[in-house]
Amino acid sequence: MKLTTYRLLMAVFALGLGAELLAEGKQEYAQVSLCAPSSSKTPPPPNQFVILVIDGPNLTYDANPIPSTDVVDYVNKLLETKDASSIGVYAREGTTYGDVVRAIDLLRETRTKNIGISTRALPYGREP
Repeated sequence: MKLTTYRLLMAVFALGLGAELLAEGKQEYAQVSLCAPSSSKTPPPPNQFVILVIDGPNLTYDANPIPSTDVVDYVNKLLETKDASSIGVYAREGTTYGDVVRAIDLLRETRTKNIGISTRALPYGREP
């Protein structure tokens, strides 16, 4: 066998092996959905959700800010404590699109299976 054929065969083998190893390390993210108010007679039970509010650059839970350096761990502990599998997210009135994207990007790193984003802004002074 020629040396160039051998090198080409080894390169193809290495490429295939590398792609397989990268595919094994792929992280699966939560499904993100937009949620609009509905007139459903059977809404999902509230204990299935952890409800968070994006208030400017901060995330809050029960009107208390979540430490920005610990969002993923904090939310994972909330999900575990409440035995919830989904996150519901409201954006406070006046929150920028960039703040919403940053918050959702962080929340996708948590152990949640679903993230529902309300299509209506939450007014100041009101909690979900």
